[in-house]
Amino acid sequence: MKSFLKNIFSTIIGTIIGLFTSLILFSLLVLGLVTLFSSKDDIKIKKNSILEINLSEVKVVERVSNNPIKDLVLNSDIKKTIALVDVLNSIERAKKDENIKAIYINTSSVNAGISQIEEIRNKLLEFKKTKKQIIAYSENYSQSAYYLASVADKVYLNPVGMMELKGFSITQMFYKGLLEKLDIDVQIIRHGEFKSAVE
Repeated sequence: MKSFLKNIFSTIIGTIIGLFTSLILFSLLVLGLVTLFSSKDDIKIKKNSILEINLSEVKVVERVSNNPIKDLVLNSDIKKTIALVDVLNSIERAKKDENIKAIYINTSSVNAGISQIEEIRNKLLEFKKTKKQIIAYSENYSQSAYYLASVADKVYLNPVGMMELKGFSITQMFYKGLLEKLDIDVQIIRHGEFKSAVE
């Protein structure tokens, strides 16, 4: 009986020590990953530098997540994100920095909404007021990328490149007539102010 109790206690103590050790190792791993992904090097800008803007490989979002684990996802379809305010701040800093002489836009597509592209374009127009140049080049231009690049002093396209120009439009869907034709009665419940989508 004594050896049986000894084995039980040693198993319990071994399990507790193993869990505690695993917890410490996991905490150190997470801390190391957070430090790795959050460390920022000081960037020194040399004279006659050019700021390159390439929004093809990133998605412009209103706000980015500070989750360090998201970078560990192995799904290649997930694009890295950049906050709109970071793009605007970079252009603003380039506007004020005497070492930056121009902006180079090298993007074939822009993963952003039209309002975000408009904000970036307006900030580039502010940059142009400093008499610094903006040059755009791409092998292919999507419509949104060409709209962004159209602010440049010179726009270059690869001789065998393509450009997508369809024009901007907006479509508004109205369902009232459809629902009447299908003889569907809709019960609408409103809560709060400014709920006018049903109109």
